[in-house]
Amino acid sequence: MGKSIRMKRSGLKFLTVSSLILSGSLLPDTAHAEPDVKFSANLKAQALSSNDLDLGTADTNGTDSQSLELKAKLEGDLTHNLSFLLEARGVKNYGEGGSIDTDTGEVSGRDDYLELRQYWMEYHGINGLQPLGIRVGRQRFREDYGLWWNRDFDAVRLFYDATLIKSFLAVGQNLGEYRTSGDAFNNDDEDILRVVGETSWQWKLDQFLEGRVLYQNDHSGLEDIGDRLNADDYDSQDADILWFGVRAAGTLPESRDLPAVKNTKYRVDLIGMVGSEDRLTTTAVGVNERLVTGHEDSDLSAWALDAGLDVPVTLFPNVAPVIHVGYAYGSGDSDPNDNDDHAFRQTDLDSNSSHLAGFPSSINNYGSVLRPDLSNLHIATAGVEVPVTKALDISGFYRYYALADADAALPSNGIDASVNGRDSDLGQGFDLIVNFDVNEQFDYDPVVADKINLKTTLGGFRAGDAYGDAEGETAVRAQIDLNIKF
Repeated sequence: MGKSIRMKRSGLKFLTVSSLILSGSLLPDTAHAEPDVKFSANLKAQALSSNDLDLGTADTNGTDSQSLELKAKLEGDLTHNLSFLLEARGVKNYGEGGSIDTDTGEVSGRDDYLELRQYWMEYHGINGLQPLGIRVGRQRFREDYGLWWNRDFDAVRLFYDATLIKSFLAVGQNLGEYRTSGDAFNNDDEDILRVVGETSWQWKLDQFLEGRVLYQNDHSGLEDIGDRLNADDYDSQDADILWFGVRAAGTLPESRDLPAVKNTKYRVDLIGMVGSEDRLTTTAVGVNERLVTGHEDSDLSAWALDAGLDVPVTLFPNVAPVIHVGYAYGSGDSDPNDNDDHAFRQTDLDSNSSHLAGFPSSINNYGSVLRPDLSNLHIATAGVEVPVTKALDISGFYRYYALADADAALPSNGIDASVNGRDSDLGQGFDLIVNFDVNEQFDYDPVVADKINLKTTLGGFRAGDAYGDAEGETAVRAQIDLNIKF
């Protein structure tokens, strides 16, 4: 099973407060009702194949892998005001490439694992105010575009959920390692305290103004000068960062001059980031070891923009393709040698996955092959989603990538090759995605399975001159997901 779940002193305090809240000591009496509990499960079979992800720089072969995932969820209402959720999963991997979590876009390692994903209790209707509630435990934080957060972590969340205004404020940090393989959980993540807040205001019909904030305090600490570290497993940096941003989203008014264009949706995100970071400097010693030689401090200030427009066009009766155009920018650091770092970085709770252009299944916003974080980057996107039948949707997306600062690196991406530090043209990507709803197609009466869905993604990335001698090399990735919901 790997490591057992470890609870630190802060975790014990967290659980003590949680127990008081959920036992009713800090809440008014609630009206009792018959418990309403339901169980559901989801079986996913996934096949991955990739080739030339190193752009020919390391002469490695492509990888093929398959995985099976069984997810089980128990949820319900214990009383009129008190609800709960418990969710776990197990993943069995075959082959060399691991698997991709279709919920979060997270790439897992090759090890098999069991994972406790969520466990929380929720009380709503505090002091008789039905929209006001509190949720305690390991829970999913998700926003529609996945730009800010789409992850599970331990927290206490106070929320207000009304028709026109929805808000929450949460504080927490992971109390332990919830995955037995240990391949996707940094031990130091237990020592990152987060404060998360969000407000969404529908100020006019189908017009939304939203604000988000996230504060991260990494108190894990760094090793001392002279310490020897495992080269594959050490904490290289501690950062205290504040992200803040606004989002305007909604539906544009219809135009009499364009009767075929209706329900055009827009979204604009503007995000700022400030903070400080302490990094280790190390040098290689011995076999698979590094020696700590010093600490470097940096002041952080950066920003990002992400905007998109989805335009449905009614060409034929009951068929309305959706044209998508988008642009995203994350600032880079033009002078990596000074103490001011202007490279934008995302929150580590993001997934960069959504139902782009209204596509029925979640897809990667920035491409299935390069899969970059929004840092030191320009991304221009154009695509179309076509509902072929009531059960079949096909989408195609083209993306152009360029570095914001050519002399800085491209962090966290799916290509195993380095940029040359001189040129800015990263390259071009293309994704073709087919989504097939088996139930809908065959009018399947769910006796055993409630839903059967098949999604196929074929992606390519052609390198630009920023990759030097690898310019023109093409990396490909194919992914097939079969989901059966019980």
